Order: sequence, then C-alpha cells, then structure tokens
Amino acid sequence: MARVRGDAEPGTPAPPGNGQEAGGKPDALPDVLALPGTFCAPAVFDRLAGALRGRCRLRALSWMTDAGSWTIASLAEWVAGTIERDGGRPVVLIGHSTGGAIALRTAARHPELLRGLMLINTGPHMRGHGDVGALIDAIGREGVPSVTRRVLGRSFARPPAAADLERLSAYGHSVTAAAAVEVLASQRGTDLTSVLPEVRVPTAVVHGRLDPVRDTAEAARTAAGFPDATLHLVEAGHSPMYECPDAVLAVLEELLVRTAR
Repeated sequence: MARVRGDAEPGTPAPPGNGQEAGGKPDALPDVLALPGTFCAPAVFDRLAGALRGRCRLRALSWMTDAGSWTIASLAEWVAGTIERDGGRPVVLIGHSTGGAIALRTAARHPELLRGLMLINTGPHMRGHGDVGALIDAIGREGVPSVTRRVLGRSFARPPAAADLERLSAYGHSVTAAAAVEVLASQRGTDLTSVLPEVRVPTAVVHGRLDPVRDTAEAARTAAGFPDATLHLVEAGHSPMYECPDAVLAVLEELLVRTAR
C-alpha cells in the first residue's frame, strides 16, 4: 500500500551519493533520466535540473524527436537501450504524463536498469481521457505546432514566463506528425494496470492537485497498485517539475535515500 505524503517540503537532507565519499573524496553522482510528456520539450525539466545541481545528474530525453518508433513498448526499449549505452548503471527514471507510461513499461521490463522510479501526473491507462481522438484529428488538421501550444495551455496551473513558454512552444516545430499520432494512439490503447504489482523498485508518485485531466483519486489508485510506493500531492497543475521544482526536489531526494546502494 502506498504511503501518502502531503506537500513535499524543500530542504530534505542530501542523500548518499551527493558527490562526496567518506573522507571527502568525490564519488559518482546518482544518474537521473527524465521523460517528458507528449509535446513537452526536455527543457520543461530545466528548473528541476538546476535545483538538483551538485546532488545528481539529471538528463531529460527528447524521445519525440530521437526515437525511431513511437509505441509505448518500443519507446521503453529505446530508453533501456539508452541506459545500456551509457554503461548500464541503474538510474532513477522520471516519467511525466506520456513519459510516465514509457517509464512504467521500462520498469516492468528492465528492473535491473532502475534504482528508482518517479511518476509525475501520469497513470497506467488513459481511461477518461476523451480528447485523445480530438488531438489526433487536430494534428492532421492544424499541425503539430498548433496542437503543442494547445496542450501547453493546459499543462500549467499558472502560465510559464513568456520566454519559457516561447521556448517550450518552439519544440512543436521539431516533432513530426507521425511520431505524435503514433504515440497518442499507442498510449490510448495501453493499459499497464496489471504490471504495477510487478514493479519492485522503490517508486514515488507525484501529482499536482490542480491538474485538469487526472485527479488526485486516480493518482492514489496508481500509487496503491505498487508494492513500494509513496504518494506526494503538490500545489501544481500538470507539470510540477516546472511549477514547483523545490517540492519535486524534496521527493526525489527522499527517493534517492530509499534507493541508496
């Protein structure tokens, strides 16, 4: 059963592996890979990466542009291959929105590559997300850049700074319609509920209370399905890693402590 936490508080002590071994010698920082949601630029993790500097190495992957196939299953294999090409050292894998489905599939198929899992405003299925078909239709009718702006418009409880919004919106110009349609159709047809009990790595489920699409009850059901998960509700919309990076930082530091090796 998931342990439920309220708003995460910044200031959690740095976990083991914070860049120093006993005696003051530098050691390898923990590796964190982040998977943004559909239409979300890796830059959506920049504020969290800045807060984590010196604590771990966070790298956000542009799976919408860099992967060669965009089903949830093939993207999970692409993530696993990325970890293996980097040396195979187990990572903490963060998945946001669609990235959460990819991360969950990766954790179920390749547990040896993960030391921990963080899921942000996501879930094992898309039941209740009735606008996926409309988004797919809009991609063909309006193009990816227009749909990217539409999705970003509902991804934050408070609009990002103008410069940030412009940078995030520009990502839509680098995403092909084929990639966007394939991943949305794949996620719509994917239900990973049955694999939750099989994911043995320590897991943190982070959910913004103000998300207009997924509610806190759905997040609680997701967390309860794991053998070892904590649920963290934060004051944010669909993208807590941008909206309240200090709160997500505190959760990640706790997860690193739980997964220290």
